[in-house]
Amino acid sequence: MKGGGNMFADFLHRQSSCFVEGVPEKVILSRDSKNTSIISREYLYNGLFAPLSAVHTGSMVEAEEGHFIVQTMRRTTEKDRYCSMIKTNVVVEVQGYHQEYDNNLNKVGGPTFPTRQADVKGYCQYVTGRLRQEEPGLLTTTSYILILQTSVQVRKPHGLPSPDRVLLNGRPYQVDVVDDLKYPNLLYVQLSEDTRRSKTC
Repeated sequence: MKGGGNMFADFLHRQSSCFVEGVPEKVILSRDSKNTSIISREYLYNGLFAPLSAVHTGSMVEAEEGHFIVQTMRRTTEKDRYCSMIKTNVVVEVQGYHQEYDNNLNKVGGPTFPTRQADVKGYCQYVTGRLRQEEPGLLTTTSYILILQTSVQVRKPHGLPSPDRVLLNGRPYQVDVVDDLKYPNLLYVQLSEDTRRSKTC
């Protein structure tokens, strides 16, 4: 190691431009081939950022290779910021639930699902038998898991008249679980097939 330097500065030739939450920065990006996570390895990356970088757990990083969500971050001995990141693979729309009632509290038509947030980038994984073995907290009805930033306006279903809905590849899925503890500063969302019928015109 060069005196007074750090790993990030010493590998200037490997640095590439990126944006951390829209702010221009530099990153040294590499594939994570050692991780044993249930997440497909093709989506796992490591990112090395400068000591004064604003990156933190839950940040969205935009690079030439795509968009990445920071899952973990630690300081190296040189004070660089070393991050484990997951590459986003979906853009979803989050919808709420609305039902009209008459003066006698009878439902008027079917429900509507107004858009709460569109163009939301996240990581989505189909639930397989193997995933169920490794993730005992999955509901029997869960079809997909979705990892999102905490800034995404998807609500926990408890206390709502009916759960939020997520449009994934144009298909509606019901939000059954929103876990904000599994990954720091991230949301771990369980989705099931949505059988609710929208109001027709």
